[in-house]
Amino acid sequence: MEAIEEPPKEPATKKRRSRWGQEPEQPPAIDPNALALVGVPLGGYGIAGAGVSLALPAPPGTPASLYPSAASGYNMDLSAAAQAAREALDKAKRAAMFQRQIQEQMAKLKTQGLAAGFLPGEGPKARKLILDEFGRELDEEGNVVPMRPQVVSTLKVNINREKEARMKKILGLKKEGSSETAWFDPTLKTPMRVERAKRKTFRFIEEGSLVRKEQRLVKKIQERALGMDKEKEREKKGKKEDEKRKEDHEEDANKAEIGVRKIEPKVLRREPIPDVEWWDMPFLREDMSGQKRQYTEVNVEKITPYVEHPISIKITTEKDVPDAAMMHLTPKERKKLRRLKRQERTQEIRDKIKMGILQPPPPKVKMSNLMRVLGDEAIADPSTVERKVRQQVEQRRKEHEQRNEARKLPAEERKAKKKQKWMAETEPTTQVLVFKIRDLTNKRHLFKIDMNAQQFHLSGCCITCTGVANIVIVEGGPRATKRYKKLMIRRIKWSEDQTKDEDDGGDSDDEDNVTAPKLQDHCVLIWEGVVKQRSFKNWKVTHARSEVEARKTLADRGSEHYWDMLARHRDPRMDV
Repeated sequence: MEAIEEPPKEPATKKRRSRWGQEPEQPPAIDPNALALVGVPLGGYGIAGAGVSLALPAPPGTPASLYPSAASGYNMDLSAAAQAAREALDKAKRAAMFQRQIQEQMAKLKTQGLAAGFLPGEGPKARKLILDEFGRELDEEGNVVPMRPQVVSTLKVNINREKEARMKKILGLKKEGSSETAWFDPTLKTPMRVERAKRKTFRFIEEGSLVRKEQRLVKKIQERALGMDKEKEREKKGKKEDEKRKEDHEEDANKAEIGVRKIEPKVLRREPIPDVEWWDMPFLREDMSGQKRQYTEVNVEKITPYVEHPISIKITTEKDVPDAAMMHLTPKERKKLRRLKRQERTQEIRDKIKMGILQPPPPKVKMSNLMRVLGDEAIADPSTVERKVRQQVEQRRKEHEQRNEARKLPAEERKAKKKQKWMAETEPTTQVLVFKIRDLTNKRHLFKIDMNAQQFHLSGCCITCTGVANIVIVEGGPRATKRYKKLMIRRIKWSEDQTKDEDDGGDSDDEDNVTAPKLQDHCVLIWEGVVKQRSFKNWKVTHARSEVEARKTLADRGSEHYWDMLARHRDPRMDV
């Protein structure tokens, strides 16, 4: 037989060297063809013939190098295969055990549900939450359910630290390093500070303390002059001696007694009633022995008709609470305060609705949100729903107007409030305006001057003196005088009659004649200032025949100087 030619050998490649070190040797791999030929018995009794040679007879004509014989020493180690089979069997047993436990628990839950009265497809329902008026939880019988303390989870480190602190507290151990020297670093250089002596502060004297001190001194001087201080000292010495004797006597009795002592109530000692009280002492005369006693005569010379008023005792318990200062808020702060108050009121209503005290309001339906609020009802009968919605909108509008009318002040109060605003009586000063008017023959101008002064609640007068001068004096608050000044200088058209006459005769004049504009001196503000008190009680229009009569009218009210200002006035615009 011809020898089979061996295949050409591949050129040996250079093995790549790892920079992490030499690769560890792996165990010899098991040939899958050899495993297929291993006889594994059924029934799980183990692998028989472990260590049996797996040599196969080579077919005729095959080289011996392809099929090694048993003599070559190539034996298969089946320990790894047996270990894998045992692990797979353990996993299967464990999975079966878990499945059996789950089925037992499910059957147990089903039996508990049937015993509680639930159907097979249902489960236990949640208990209703019942609260009382104070927000405490109640059970079905109406008893208060005690609140359980909430356990806050924390780190294990903190829990262990708390346990250690608790144990140290129980054992009475002190914290380590609690002394002041533990936190002192001698290496640091700190400047030496010298404590200054405390400055002397104000020492306030209470009201009445000096009076009481003086009274005590006077009393002592009087007692010393009357010789009562010596008697008191003797009484004190006698009392002390009596007390010492009694104490010595009690000590001797206690030493002599052998037994249980009886508890006796303490008797309070009262001072003996004196023959004469100290407040009656100055009004008595001395007797033959120089003593003032009850039976001595009264010294009438010391009795006077004057009444002595003692100093009132100050009550320390009652303290006068100072009135809170008035706070003036800006418009922005007022808006913010109003917004916060409205939010609080709305939140109170919401809380009452949640607690069941109030019924929730019906939904606010409008034509814009009709379909979103009602939904299917609007689709079913749109005409009826639209009519109802329009009725609700009209009802809400009427209720809004009724609330506004109820909030309005009555006519008399509203009139008084408006008058108070114009008069500004709370202002410390009064604004004064003095006007000079060139001509007041037009009744329309006089009516406007009179009516506006009455409507603005101004005081003063309007004096018209034909051929001499016309003066208007007004007194009032800053708001009213500002409006009246605008009326006199800007609003009233003083030259309306003059312009009509000029328009009628303007056609005859030549257009080439161009003159300078005339000075508008129909109404001139002579003086504007502030006075402390009003000179006029009300508003009045007076027609004077001469300057003397006009001066007399102003002199009766102490304001003749206004006419002098009118006589001396010269418009500065005339000098330009």
